Formats: sequence, structure tokens, C-alpha cells
Amino acid sequence: MESHEAQALAERFDREGYLVIPNALTPKELEPLRQRYDELMSAHWETVKRTDPDPRRVYLPRLLERDPAFEPLMDWPRTYPIARAILGQDITLASAGEADYRPAHSGGWIGWHSDTSWLPGVPYPRQFHWVRCAYFLEDITEDMGPFTLLPGSHRATHPCPPEYTGPDNLPRTIPGQVAITGKAGTCLINNTEIWHTSTPNRSARPRKLLMVLYKHAWMRQWEAGHDLTREFGERQTDPRRRQLCNVGPWHRYDGNWDA
Repeated sequence: MESHEAQALAERFDREGYLVIPNALTPKELEPLRQRYDELMSAHWETVKRTDPDPRRVYLPRLLERDPAFEPLMDWPRTYPIARAILGQDITLASAGEADYRPAHSGGWIGWHSDTSWLPGVPYPRQFHWVRCAYFLEDITEDMGPFTLLPGSHRATHPCPPEYTGPDNLPRTIPGQVAITGKAGTCLINNTEIWHTSTPNRSARPRKLLMVLYKHAWMRQWEAGHDLTREFGERQTDPRRRQLCNVGPWHRYDGNWDA
């Protein structure tokens, strides 16, 4: 992707808080990702079912480290330049990637929210902190519990209103909300501050996503088993990927950022 194209998309992202990139992955590129995802998720599913017989969502962290097939997603040429244009030269990974699975005929699992708590004393709208790339492994339709968001809400000067979520912890319908649907290979790029929610998957098909998160170098990673291991970062030989994996100095700009 040319830098001027990425910059134009970053400016749109600034206004709306999200982008939908069709054909971020081709059918040929999807095939090995889908195969390894299904193998890993099948094994993980059995583990989850031992403690939760009816899960609404299954989440598998550290995906980038689980199989070499997923590693290229950290700097995928059709999406990474956009994330870099949004965050800047100090871009790094916020986690080691996640596999997200919503079973068929499952309810919504969370109300309207943003992914970072409202921080008193921080001026809003503020600089972008985290950017998520969510890749669709299969077609996602309106009845499959698509990621639903409120465009522009990342620029709000107040937290997501609690009344947007009902007493049953399920989301209410908000004027202007957008359900993100698309063909397999689509990538949703969103500011994690945008107000968003989970809707029920009423279809007979599971919803499958691969997610990669980016942040500024000076921010801490997502913890609790989601963070990159030092060993994974040290194995990287490409300078860009080493920076993305938080390997090497980050505290000054010497004019030679490789990312």
C-alpha cells in the first residue's frame, strides 16, 4: 500500500473511528489461516466446555505465537501500513494476537462499552492509543452477531452512557449504530475507544475472527496471558518485527525506526 493511500485512510479513521478493508486476505491466503484456526479452536473448545457448558464467546490468546502461519499478520501489507499511519513510527503490538469465536445460536455477551476505562484528567478527544485489526475468516452477515459500533463515538467528551445497555446486560439499539458485516477476508480496523457491543449470533454458523492489536511503544501490553513473550520477540530477525515485538530501545527517536 502506498503511503499516501494509508494516510488518506488514517484521516478517515480519525473522523469515524473505524475502517472496513475488503479483500485484506485473499481466498488463497485465508485457507492456511482457517485450517490452523479450526485445529487450535477445536482443541481449546473442549477445554472451555469443561467449565462452561454453554459459552457465548471463546477466546484464544497469544495466537501469533501458536503457529508460524499467523506471524505475517503482525505486519500484513494491506493493513499494517494503515495502523502505522494512524499510530505513528513508535507502533508496537499491544498483544500476541487473539482468536475470537462466537458459537452458532449464542446470545450477546456484553453491552455497549469502550475497551479502556474513562481516565479522569486526560483530555478528550485524545491521541489514538490502541488500534485493532479484526480479520474475518468466514462471511459475516447481520444475523451472526457482527461487531456493532457507533461511528465517531471515539471522539466523545464523556464515557459511554450506561443506559445504552439494558438491565439484562444486553445492548439497546442506538440511533446511528452500524453492524460490521462483510465477506471472508475483510478486515475491520477500529479505535478501541469507539463505543461498541456484541449482538447475538442467531445464525447456524459460528463467527470466526483473528485479531491483532497495536499500541504506542510507551504503553504497556495487554497482560493476563495476552502479552508477547520475550522469547517470541527475540526470535524475530526482521527489524520491523523486532520493534513490533517490543524488542530493542523505544525511548528515543534516532531517525531510524524500521517499522
